[in-house]
Amino acid sequence: MKLFDFHKLIEALTGFIETKVELWKLEAKEEIGALIAKTLVVMLLALGAVMVLLFFTLGLAFLLNDLLESKIWGFVIVGSVYGLFTTGLYVKRRAIVDIIIKRQNNEIEGVSEE
Repeated sequence: MKLFDFHKLIEALTGFIETKVELWKLEAKEEIGALIAKTLVVMLLALGAVMVLLFFTLGLAFLLNDLLESKIWGFVIVGSVYGLFTTGLYVKRRAIVDIIIKRQNNEIEGVSEE
């Protein structure tokens, strides 16, 4: 009679590893599914926000055209405001990226400490 049956031990270890790998696969599928769902929701919200912004912008441009009794100045003014906003973002892009990275790092550290 053997004290240890290495064949059964190896089978049990192999079964354990296979089960662990399958569990990791299922967890990965679940996380990927959640990520896809969150991404889809964010994209739909962004699309809705862009549509709202577009129509408000067009409305403002037409309103300015009526107030200025012009056909183009409302669009020029609204376009200039967006141009200034975009230029400001471009100039401050490094600072904005640094702030975002710092916040993400703080969130990750906060989660790992809990």
